[in-house]
Amino acid sequence: MNTTMITSSTADPMPIERLGHYDSEVEQRIQQWLASRQLLAWIPILSQENFPGVPPDVLQFADRYQEAMRWPIHRPEDLLGLPDGITGWLLPADAEDTDVACGVWNGEVYIVGVEDKRTGKKQTLLGERFDVATGQADDPEQSAV
Repeated sequence: MNTTMITSSTADPMPIERLGHYDSEVEQRIQQWLASRQLLAWIPILSQENFPGVPPDVLQFADRYQEAMRWPIHRPEDLLGLPDGITGWLLPADAEDTDVACGVWNGEVYIVGVEDKRTGKKQTLLGERFDVATGQADDPEQSAV
């Protein structure tokens, strides 16, 4: 998992701390998004990991309505208002796909890359995804009709 953490402090509202295996390309992209002041969107990742008490079929149903779940991010500080403990996709509001996810844990924003735990393959919002109900990953070659 590629991780960058953004924390809140009074001296510098959004200092960045690089953790473990951070991806410098993702970090640069996030910094460009934030510096440009473009509207961003956060979309919760509907998974058993994020929502352990929700039945898989309900998550699968709700996943079809991701577009309606976009949470607007107008400025970097808005990231601190995301629900604690839930990872979501982060992307420019006019974009359709992203490989960047973020979440807030105990007042700290983490920017992460998402990988399939079984295969180690990088995941994206629209790319290969793991179906919580069936336990199967999408085959991008099969879904490109």
